This record gives sequence, structure tokens and C-alpha cells, in this order.
Amino acid sequence: MEISPMPIIDPDLNGYDRAAVLQAKQKYFYEQEVRTQEIIVLRDKLRWCYRREGVNHYQNCRHLSLQYLELLKAAKKGWIKPFVVPNPPDQPDALPKYH
Repeated sequence: MEISPMPIIDPDLNGYDRAAVLQAKQKYFYEQEVRTQEIIVLRDKLRWCYRREGVNHYQNCRHLSLQYLELLKAAKKGWIKPFVVPNPPDQPDALPKYH
């Protein structure tokens, strides 16, 4: 199971257009929620495999458990990042940051 890539904020986003900023922010957090739900789906698959396999779950569910552990390690290394409006190149530090 492959996890979705980290969402990217459009660098050409106009920070003064409130509607565009709110729409980009909503899309950004939606993508992060999708990534979180993908981990939950993998955890449910692991739980189902454990119950199905019984005493052989160490061998037969190993690939799921290793994948789940890798995703948990990635989650601790900055899985969720704050939404920051990119500054235009001609006006550094001119726009307010939305978090």
C-alpha cells in the first residue's frame, strides 16, 4: 500500500485573495486527512490479518506490520505540516501567515 504524497501549496497563490487562501487551506488539510485515513485502513487490514491467520500471524502478516511501522515512523517525522501562504518573490515577508 502506497501512501499519498505530501500536499503542495500552489506557489502562485495570491495571499490577498481570502477566498483562494481558504480554498487552498481546505484542500491542504483534506489531503492530510486522506493520508491519515490511509494509515487507519492499513491498521484495519493488519488487525483483520491477525485474526484470520491465528498462530501463523507472525509469518503471514509480517509484510503488513512492517509497512505499518514504517508509516508510523514517517508520521513522527513531520507527517502533518502547517499551512503557510507562500510569499510572492517581489514582496518577501509582506503577507500574513495563515495557520
